[in-house]
Amino acid sequence: MKVLHVFTLLTTASFFDGQFQYLGENGIDISVASNAIAEDDFCQRNSIRHIHIPITRTINPLADLKAIYRLVRIIRKNKFDVVFGHTPKGAMISMIAAKLAGTKHRVYYRHGLIYTTSKGIKHLIFKFIEKLTSSCASKIINVSPSLGELAIKDHLNHRKKQLVIGPGTCGGIDTIKLFNPKLIDNNRLNDLRRQLSIKSTDYIIGFCGRLCRDKGIIELIDAFRTFKKNGHDEAKLLLIGRYDSRDILPDHIKQNIQNSNDIIHTGLVNHNELPYYYSLMNVFVFPSYREGFGMSVIEASSMNVPVLVSRSHGCIDAIKEGVSGEYIEITAKSISEKLSELKNNRHTYNTVSRKFVTDNFEQTDLWPSILQFYNQLK
Repeated sequence: MKVLHVFTLLTTASFFDGQFQYLGENGIDISVASNAIAEDDFCQRNSIRHIHIPITRTINPLADLKAIYRLVRIIRKNKFDVVFGHTPKGAMISMIAAKLAGTKHRVYYRHGLIYTTSKGIKHLIFKFIEKLTSSCASKIINVSPSLGELAIKDHLNHRKKQLVIGPGTCGGIDTIKLFNPKLIDNNRLNDLRRQLSIKSTDYIIGFCGRLCRDKGIIELIDAFRTFKKNGHDEAKLLLIGRYDSRDILPDHIKQNIQNSNDIIHTGLVNHNELPYYYSLMNVFVFPSYREGFGMSVIEASSMNVPVLVSRSHGCIDAIKEGVSGEYIEITAKSISEKLSELKNNRHTYNTVSRKFVTDNFEQTDLWPSILQFYNQLK
């Protein structure tokens, strides 16, 4: 069976690292299309072919029509049996092109709903695109149960058209060879600690993701300041990720991050290095307004770090309340209060956090269910 996965950015395909190789070893011939000019290590590592498609992240009618036309030709020429679409633009372009090309199986991988935090005309446009993409798809995979429920509530598609594979995510995480506390080398961890000027007595509050409004960064910064003022002088905030180029933070928040001695901003970190950064944290905070699935939440939990997470869609599926962490409201007051509570009760989550993830999200346990879905399309 010949399958094409279409992404706007090839970096998004990292969620499927290892999974594509597993599918290939089980008879699925996978190609990937994106706006990347050339293949990267991901393609070589997963033994897949890359096809360049000039898909823009922004709405550009002329460029979008050209991308659809080119993709129709590629689908027909290669006789793909199934086309998968990812991310808002990649999914819209691929689902329209696959329908025009006469592809029977058109699968929309819904990673989130961007319109939920947009306002005015942007909200209307993004929701229209979501409905258009959904109508062109023959099947929709939601990466979390709460995302699927929101889709039904907002009348994006019929319930019978959509599904969630297992408990959610794109295929779990590697809890054995990567996000495993037993694999941490203490000498290497101490080197990282010195590199980031973190003392053994520091209390590290961590975050991993895009630095933008949608992720609740403004509220997190305010909460951190309140937490410090309430007598927790040893606290430091560790921010992992880069600034978003579209959902831009206010200048005063950026200046606060850049000029504060008690805020450590690492920028983008290699995925394979993340376990060491999580190991520095005493608590992981994720006050996001919207998610497809809170991947960084289960990564932190797999490293036995207790988590504080918002009740937003895609976030509630990544936590077991009272087991791997607690819910927070997206306000500075709620976050700072929960930080104080958890600081006094961290031992409660020392081992059970990881078990929640290994029981539900180990990738090698989820991949057979994904393969079964592919085989049903034959």
